[in-house]
Amino acid sequence: MAIYRTESSKVIIRKVFRDLRLQHSNWIDDAIEWIGEALEHIGSSTQLANKTCVLSMKDHRHLLPADLYYINQVAVNSEVTARTEQELDSLVERVKQLNETIQQAQEEGMSYENTVVTLQEINSRIAAISQVFFENETSLTPLQYGASTFHDSIHCEDCVNINAKHEHTYIIDDGYIKTSFDTGKICLSYKVFPTDGDNFPLVPADVSFKEAMFWYIYKKLLLSYPTLVNNGIDYGYAEQQWKYYCTQARNAANYPDIDRYESFMNQWVRMIPTLNKHDLGFEQLNTREEYRR
Repeated sequence: MAIYRTESSKVIIRKVFRDLRLQHSNWIDDAIEWIGEALEHIGSSTQLANKTCVLSMKDHRHLLPADLYYINQVAVNSEVTARTEQELDSLVERVKQLNETIQQAQEEGMSYENTVVTLQEINSRIAAISQVFFENETSLTPLQYGASTFHDSIHCEDCVNINAKHEHTYIIDDGYIKTSFDTGKICLSYKVFPTDGDNFPLVPADVSFKEAMFWYIYKKLLLSYPTLVNNGIDYGYAEQQWKYYCTQARNAANYPDIDRYESFMNQWVRMIPTLNKHDLGFEQLNTREEYRR
């Protein structure tokens, strides 16, 4: 059935302690990474969260966000005022300066609590200003992914093709997002792996996911602590159980509820193909088609 909630991976770690009666905790830090690996293996959209941000392009490019896993769509908002963009740039630059101050204070063993408070306030302000770019969806113009073998972001000066007629596009290249325009703001909608307050991965609240995480951790523990085999469960059996519950968890996460079934039906049962929904940010993609005689 459909999964709606998530819970901290600390629940999984407690389950491992409870079920295996382990007497030490040397494996906990490794288990956090193992849980992340297991979630990637399962690979369902339910375990991901939506996130948006505004990136300032310079020299046609910008580093992708560190937490990005999957891009939903990229757009530009031409209705945001230059004053808003300048304020956002100023705050982002201020954050960079404060981070450098904190790093220097850490190296010198000095206190930096006040700087952290200021940094939190500025980050809250950045989040509020960034939201202005997404308030009116009708003002967002989605960018197409570049198909040219000579994308405008890699043109050299006096290039013969520099004046070729083209629409603005973007590409992903070596950890950067690159646009056909030199400078400007882009709105990025993407998927991330959600985390709790301690940066532990959040796991879908479903028994199949719990069992899958347990068996993935268990088979990894067998590589480091061979004495666990004394309970009669070897690596081959643990691998078999992991594969079983991995598939079960993926199926459980992909199983839709009634509203999602209805949405899926409305997208596919149509007489007129919907070919321009990308330009509209997929707005009303799942609105039922009406035929009036």
